[in-house]
Amino acid sequence: MIDLHTHILPGMDDGARDSATSLELLRMEKAQGVDRVIFTPHFYREREDAASFLARRREAIARLEAAVERLSQEERAALPQWEVGAEVAWMPNLVDREELNELCLGKSRYFLLELPMAPWGDQLIHQLYDLMGQGRVTPVIAHLDRYWSAQRPEKISDLLRLGFPIQVSADVLLRTLSRGKALRMMQRGQVHLLASDCHSLHHRPPNLVSAMEVVARKLGQSQAEPLGGRGVRAGGRNRGAVIRTKTKQPPQGMSCGGCFLLTWRNPPLWSPESY
Repeated sequence: MIDLHTHILPGMDDGARDSATSLELLRMEKAQGVDRVIFTPHFYREREDAASFLARRREAIARLEAAVERLSQEERAALPQWEVGAEVAWMPNLVDREELNELCLGKSRYFLLELPMAPWGDQLIHQLYDLMGQGRVTPVIAHLDRYWSAQRPEKISDLLRLGFPIQVSADVLLRTLSRGKALRMMQRGQVHLLASDCHSLHHRPPNLVSAMEVVARKLGQSQAEPLGGRGVRAGGRNRGAVIRTKTKQPPQGMSCGGCFLLTWRNPPLWSPESY
């Protein structure tokens, strides 16, 4: 299982403040059955350029690797593997930004895109459409659940029709009032990815497996297939599952392994097996 949206890198953003916290978050991920983590620190183009961000990211990785080197072999085994990426905040003229190639998730051509909370206009949808037509990189829409109450339903529908991979946060499945909408969207094939978006040990901690258990319990065990031989069962502390939807036409997209396995390209540009 892969947690593709995390803020674990030390000192990069509003996530882990130091390497000690990063290590504890990684231990929590591994204990839940997460085998691989994607580090996705916030990138805000209006605050710094890509070169500065990438330099800070390299420094943060070096600090974390130095902390790992001080651990025993047994302690290192209690950590998941990791890749790096970024959570890219929406920026004007997104389609023209060459730096997107360096901000993709792992070795893929997918990047995690955070859309604005301000009302979406036609221009935003048109820019996303142009990005899709360019074919250079593909956005994964981060935490769609955050926009349910902030955006007009017709604009969310416009976004969904573009066919990009859609991620929701695990926390939305752990809240009774928001759970139903997320599950219905999963059944309709409108949500493709589940990730923790974890930030700290107590506020927004890693919680991917708890959310996966809710999905398996609510949608039925028949819709939850074991991932790596480790299934999620209602009420159990098992390790993860691949959830598949009942749709006439599978939604386009390729998951990073947290929830749905889909087919964005043939062959796919990126899958958990490509590492």
